[in-house]
This record gives sequence, structure tokens and C-alpha cells, in this order.
Amino acid sequence: MASIVDYDTLLDECITFHGHLCMGQVLGVRVASKGLELVSPDLPRDLIVAVEIDRCLADAVLTVTGTRIGRRSLKLYNYGRMAASFLNCTTGKAYRVRAAYQGPQPGDDEKAMRSILVLPDEEIVAWEEIELVFPESEMPGRPKRTVLCSICGEKIFDGKDRPGPDGPACAACLDGRYYTVKKS
Repeated sequence: MASIVDYDTLLDECITFHGHLCMGQVLGVRVASKGLELVSPDLPRDLIVAVEIDRCLADAVLTVTGTRIGRRSLKLYNYGRMAASFLNCTTGKAYRVRAAYQGPQPGDDEKAMRSILVLPDEEIVAWEEIELVFPESEMPGRPKRTVLCSICGEKIFDGKDRPGPDGPACAACLDGRYYTVKKS
């Protein structure tokens, strides 16, 4: 387990990245630290992390672990839960770690929030060994395959295409976009 000074330093790095101190950052430091302890990657490239929320905890997890969406070592499965799963790609060892803190919410008081860092693991997080396997198309590294969408013509990476009426197509063309193009 990391020392109090290690947790404080990690939290400071998270605050710098995220922009403010909050319970999500505190709990994220502990979730990420426990996950790293459990899967023990030798190198950063040995680690893939799947976060289950798109809030403060996710920023803490990426800051502590060094994982990144752009490097495909950080995955988002937005279940709205304060949890993350950690996979050591070399050993296959995987654990899901979740925030389990049920104590009083300290509000905006920095000293009170930092005091949570010193609680034993069992009071802050819960963990379980899991099986976590990603398909080759989800692994870090260069794209394994790219195709052009037969509808919009944009490039689709890593097997994210689906059969369209006239060939491979992107999800945006088949299911609808999350945005609307403004007419000039």
C-alpha cells in the first residue's frame, strides 16, 4: 500500500489535471492505486484500464495510471458507477475495484477530504478478481484495419464498421449522428 505522502502527491497531480479537489478525485486515487497494486504491471504498456464513469473519478484514474484513451489503454464503459477494472496484458491478471466509502461526505473542506486518504483499503475500496479479455481490435497499438464508409466516405478504424446497404458503413451513418450539421 502506498504511504500517506504518496497518496497526497498523487492527489495533487490529479487536482492539477482535473482542476479542483473533490471526492471523486480522492476516491479515484485510491481506486487507481489499489488497481495498480493488484495487477502489478511492469511497464505502462502492460496495463489497460476500463473506467465505469465519465466524471471526476475517471480523471483521477487516468492521471494515476498513466493510461489514455488515445493510446487505447483507457476504455470507458459509462455505467455511472465509481469503479474501474485493471488488466495486466502480460499476465492476464485482472481486478475490478470500486469506491466503497460510506463515511460522512466532508463537503468542500480539503483537510477532511485528504483525511480519507489514510483510511485502510477496506474502508475506501472493494475489489474482486475478474476475467477481462479485449478483442484484438480493442488492443493498444497501430490500427489493425481501416475501411472507408460507403455512405459518408470517412475512414473507420479498428473494425468499428458494420455492413451497410452498399458496403461497410460507420455507426453514425447507420444509427444517426450525435450532432446535427447546420445548414448555411
